[in-house]
Amino acid sequence: MCNILNKNYYVIYSLKNITSINTLRSVYFANFHLHLRYGILFGGGDPQITKVLKLEKKVVRLSCNDKRKTSCRELIRTLNILPVPCVYIMYMVYYIKVNNKGLKQNLAIHDYETQHRSDFQTQFCRTDIFKKSVINLGTKLYNKLPNYLKNLNLKPFKNN
Repeated sequence: MCNILNKNYYVIYSLKNITSINTLRSVYFANFHLHLRYGILFGGGDPQITKVLKLEKKVVRLSCNDKRKTSCRELIRTLNILPVPCVYIMYMVYYIKVNNKGLKQNLAIHDYETQHRSDFQTQFCRTDIFKKSVINLGTKLYNKLPNYLKNLNLKPFKNN
């Protein structure tokens, strides 16, 4: 994934002196974010994701024309983009919301009116591979959402 993102970084670098910051932001979403989104769900738990995070910070600093040591927190807010960890969390939760057919809710286990009755059951796992899997981590992240977010319609997310 880093090779493709490096190529997208070069595209943004080539356009930096020619275009405005809004155009660079559009190119970011058309190229960089698109490839990031494609591989983030299954590659996001990989230890190599720190390289992707550093590359995203590099692109943000380049787009805003800031120095190498500048903090990216405010720059990311200015550009109104999500950092890599937030994109990973968002797509994990979205995946569980869309593909929840094989998961059991607490409602199926008991009839008590508990606070977490609409949460999904997490499966017991012994291996680190399963602990870091999309299903296991996604279920845990989904269960931490407030109920009003769990009940949102998926239509606004279809175009993203």
